[in-house]
Amino acid sequence: MEALAAKDNNASSGQIIGQETEKSQYDDTNSLDDTSSLIEEQLNANDTKSITESVKKYYSKEAEELFPEFKPDNIISSAVKGDFDLSITGIINRVVRYLLGEVFLNTDILIKIIILAIICAILKNLQNSFLSESVGELAFFVCYIVIVSVLMISFSTAMTMCVSIIDKMVSFMHSIIPLLISLLVSTGNLSSAGVFQPILIMLVELGATIIKNFFIPLIFLITVLNIVNNISDKVQLTKLSGFIKQICTWGIGLILTIFIAVVSIQGTMGAVVDGVTSKTAKFALGTFIPVVGKYLADAADTVVGCTLVIKNASGIVAMIGIIIICLAPLLKILALVILYRLASAIVEPISDKKITNCMSDMASSLTFLLGITAAVSVMFLIAITVVISTTNLSTMIR
Repeated sequence: MEALAAKDNNASSGQIIGQETEKSQYDDTNSLDDTSSLIEEQLNANDTKSITESVKKYYSKEAEELFPEFKPDNIISSAVKGDFDLSITGIINRVVRYLLGEVFLNTDILIKIIILAIICAILKNLQNSFLSESVGELAFFVCYIVIVSVLMISFSTAMTMCVSIIDKMVSFMHSIIPLLISLLVSTGNLSSAGVFQPILIMLVELGATIIKNFFIPLIFLITVLNIVNNISDKVQLTKLSGFIKQICTWGIGLILTIFIAVVSIQGTMGAVVDGVTSKTAKFALGTFIPVVGKYLADAADTVVGCTLVIKNASGIVAMIGIIIICLAPLLKILALVILYRLASAIVEPISDKKITNCMSDMASSLTFLLGITAAVSVMFLIAITVVISTTNLSTMIR
């Protein structure tokens, strides 16, 4: 009898445990369904749609060629669900293929420079055959001016491209910052949002304006000084161009340092304040409101967590938007740098030293333009990263 009673007790206990397990699984399923529905609801909100529209505005055919897996219409939902088919090897292969294609498309510049350098070398070697040495020098200067004209056409195109990239990135940041800030507010980070909105817009506009209107013209001035410096041995402007280049290097470094320092400090301070405030509010809600206080606090945490997922995905999409804007033009400029360096190496054995030095100096100026534009894009990427990490930090504190 005792054995039968023990058996019945064990069966009853097993049944109770099974019922509790089923109930727990049912609650977990309902919780997951509620979370998924919250995320879907927030994905259909105006803020996320506006971010998608901002990215779509700059999603060109070149961007589609480089990033075929990124579709602007469902890019945020893909980021939330982790459905990115992100192949680093595939992206690198497409970038290299695009770069080589740009080099091939601009080979006419290389051919023109080589032909002109050969003509210039022939005139230089036949200089003794002319009645006067000045006639040979005149012919050399004519060839030099023609070569410089060919180089300056592509250089001015690259400089215009850099200004256009910066303008597009600034416009994109102006449209994306308020949207990210609104998502920041929805996660309870009121202090961070109040600080970030004016500071980010001010720093983005100020930094981009100084770089675009001061440093890029200085690079053009350096290029002109190098061209004049290579015309004749009697005119030496190497020290002046080097001094201006040093000013550009220090200035860009100073702007980047100030930007990163201000954004990082403000983001960290705001995150700490918001985290402590939210934790205090959650404690008060769970303590002073009887019965339902704890459930309200847990529900608020669920909503904030879902919004945090959306905000992080939106931040990733914003970073992809910056890369989409700048990558293809930067690859085009890099292709010109490669062509200038290659042309300088090819014509060096047959051409005058002034011509090869001029091409090398212009390649250096193009590299400087490339570096400045890349620095602006990195600056904006860091700003978006700080906005993303601010909410994550405050959530950890909470």
